[in-house]
Amino acid sequence: MTVPFFGTCLASSELTLVSKRINVPFRVARIRASFALNTNRTLLLRFFVSPDDTAPTTGKPTGVSILAERGQVDYITGDDEVKEFPTEILFKEAGYYIKVHATNNDTFDHTVDAQITVELLPRWNGKDHQTIGPEGKGTSQEV
Repeated sequence: MTVPFFGTCLASSELTLVSKRINVPFRVARIRASFALNTNRTLLLRFFVSPDDTAPTTGKPTGVSILAERGQVDYITGDDEVKEFPTEILFKEAGYYIKVHATNNDTFDHTVDAQITVELLPRWNGKDHQTIGPEGKGTSQEV
């Protein structure tokens, strides 16, 4: 399933876009973002999975930063290009939201155009599954 995100991040501001609630466990499989010509790497995009649907207008949202789980930085940026990243981050609990957080460091408005591909998984049966919690820490929980 592909979850699309689209909006406008005003000049010198931040924007958080939030998906609908994902009611089953899932795996984040791919991140795709399109950067328009003359964005000049002034638009930073961050991707989160969160247990809540809050959308702050200043500061990063709550949740697990998908890019920070594996990378040196927690954002991507670009100019006149499409960037795609395969990922393998698993969320074994239902009820999470995906968030795209944009920081626009430019004096012009920029379009946020991103898609997150998730693989929906069957509900987990059994006990003591390793889970990524809302702070990005592994937790052992009965499900």
